[in-house]
Amino acid sequence: MAIARINLQLLAIAEENEALFKMQDRRFEPGTNLVPPDIIIKRLEANRLRAVSLSEQVVVTRQELLKISRTLEVLNDKLRSHDIDAQRNEATLEIGEYISQLLGKAAS
Repeated sequence: MAIARINLQLLAIAEENEALFKMQDRRFEPGTNLVPPDIIIKRLEANRLRAVSLSEQVVVTRQELLKISRTLEVLNDKLRSHDIDAQRNEATLEIGEYISQLLGKAAS
């Protein structure tokens, strides 16, 4: 979910950048509101820095999710191993009880 939120922010930045570039292109058209180029450039630079920061967050978040995934895999493997050992112990006890019953019947 964190990655999706960050990707939405990156998409919003890309859309804003596209609008800023269009403003820059339209500044030569007659009758348009003129946005000073330095303001557009400053905003594009701020967006670039924000996009870089968000991209780094995506990388870090993915690495954290990968670590969590690996931890879950290890824990699942240990749980399966424990379940198998528990089943073996239960079967061993049942076999031991059965042998005891057989020996008890044979002795009487």
